[in-house]
Amino acid sequence: MSFICVAGISAAVLLAALLYFGEDSVYKQATMLGFGLSLGATLTQLCLFAEEWLHHSASRYNGSLSKMCKVFFNYAPLSALLFFALTAGCAQFEACQWISMAMASMFFVLLKLCDVLSPTQIEVTHICENQKKNVAHGLAWSFYVGYLKLVLPKLQTSIESYRCQQKNNILVHRDSWKIYILVPVSAYIPDQLEDMDQRITFYDNLNETTMDRAGVRSRVYKHSMYAVYDSQKRPHYCLVEYATPLQTLFQMSHDSSAGFGVEDRYQQVLVFHQTLKNILEDSTECRNRYQLILLDDGCDQAAKKDPHFLSKEILKHLQQPDNDVENLSRIPTLMISDDGDMPRTLMNPTENTYLCSEQ
Repeated sequence: MSFICVAGISAAVLLAALLYFGEDSVYKQATMLGFGLSLGATLTQLCLFAEEWLHHSASRYNGSLSKMCKVFFNYAPLSALLFFALTAGCAQFEACQWISMAMASMFFVLLKLCDVLSPTQIEVTHICENQKKNVAHGLAWSFYVGYLKLVLPKLQTSIESYRCQQKNNILVHRDSWKIYILVPVSAYIPDQLEDMDQRITFYDNLNETTMDRAGVRSRVYKHSMYAVYDSQKRPHYCLVEYATPLQTLFQMSHDSSAGFGVEDRYQQVLVFHQTLKNILEDSTECRNRYQLILLDDGCDQAAKKDPHFLSKEILKHLQQPDNDVENLSRIPTLMISDDGDMPRTLMNPTENTYLCSEQ
């Protein structure tokens, strides 16, 4: 409907201009305007492309120039620019008219930078609905509200209770008292970690946490502990699990009725990763109780290239301090604006609990 409305108004304006100014004058004015605007749109794309290449080519596109071109370059402005360039070449323009076309393109870029030409909320909503762009955002919030926000604040108590009952030397260091959440770019999630890497073996489950949720009495939540072996066959114990909402993205990409392709899945995993990062970093009750590990598993081919890819990635985060590895809070993915007005704590929460053996 909106397209018909715009087309009708444009046709009416063009007809009025033809009747008033004449065919030759309208032809030149339309060519000048079209060339200037399409040139401005192309320059805007080039500026955005340069920014992405300088700052985010490795983290968002794995250094692939073809992926960046596919995301950034819309062929409609380029086609329009070529068409009006050929049209302008056939017309006789004076120097001042070429300057006017250049000024029109600069004004387009300026208005774009000032958000005058930014899409309206209705247009953004249509884009999100038609291109499935809001799937990962909802999945990230669901994962946080329905799971992480419930279990992470109770994690340290659960680990202390487990160590007191088992009376072993597992999870001695508090630095490892967190859940290592795996976020594979391919969105492929196996049911057992051992299926992906033979250096990872199941060790035990922590004590179950139960709570009433959504009409379900005593719903059970628990975490699995794994022994991750290094190249010297030494075990390193930690709590590991995949981000389960990614299974939804993976299944959608294999269901034709979802209209969700592999490239859409890749982009939505990055949106999920970035959104979850923002949520957890603003959550004081979850701070220092999680570690997100973005796995560049090469579209399900990482295990074939290196059978111990997964164990190496986990050990890299286990054996180094948080600020020495590229975890979720260090890797930029997609451009999602942060709310600068959101309150943030001035200092991290202090640890005031002690091990059972130290009491």
